[in-house]
Amino acid sequence: MKRDCIIIFIALMAATVLASIPTRYYVGKIEVPESFWNQMPDSIDYISSEFNYDTLIVKSRELPFTHYIDTVSIPGNYVLSMRPQEVVAELEHAFSVVNRNHREKSLLVSVGELAPQIQLLRYNDKSFSDNMIIPGHCYLLSFWATWCGNCLQELQPEYIPSIAERFSDDVSFHFIPVCIDATTDDLHDFFSGQSGGKWEYLSEITYLDTDRKANEKYGESGVLPLNVIIGKDGKILYIHSGVINDEKGLSALYEVIKSGL
Repeated sequence: MKRDCIIIFIALMAATVLASIPTRYYVGKIEVPESFWNQMPDSIDYISSEFNYDTLIVKSRELPFTHYIDTVSIPGNYVLSMRPQEVVAELEHAFSVVNRNHREKSLLVSVGELAPQIQLLRYNDKSFSDNMIIPGHCYLLSFWATWCGNCLQELQPEYIPSIAERFSDDVSFHFIPVCIDATTDDLHDFFSGQSGGKWEYLSEITYLDTDRKANEKYGESGVLPLNVIIGKDGKILYIHSGVINDEKGLSALYEVIKSGL
């Protein structure tokens, strides 16, 4: 009986300690109150993360550049505001110009070249493919990372996966998401966690490139997102660094895959 009481006491003490650990909330670099955090709509949740320390829990969330936190208009309050459309257009243009110049310099192969052969580990069953690119097959390689917000955005079901799904009946087409920043254990934690759970559907088809040797055959290490389409003749039909989440980009992706089959 005494032993049971001691166990219950220890459990209660542990629960009290856990309950007393403070949580701080950040949107971008701005710390916000818990009440503001809880009322933010999921529709603009770009990417969230949670870090648990011994004495502190930190929850953070990034916003798409269409929105920002206004801490000036109403002193002492936090207001979630949408940028004017003309400002969004200017930001999109400036962002695209800078990134286009950077992307062009970061790519190591070009359309028309024979695709470099790569070796990858399949996350789902831990099988290793020594030569991924097989003649007579068409591939869409989508290099991504768990920390890459643009990668996670374009890999939401309504974007790149929806295009790949349109070719799912063709056994010669292969959609291969390639994660460059995780081990199998890391990826398990990501897919089963709160922030990465919404991408769990990728677990069946994702391959690992933890040492980035495959990624570095197509572009500078860590340049993401990076999508490559390889035709049945083994040549590169399309290579694009940068997020693909608009109708024009997705249509182009579809047409190139179609031409490669």
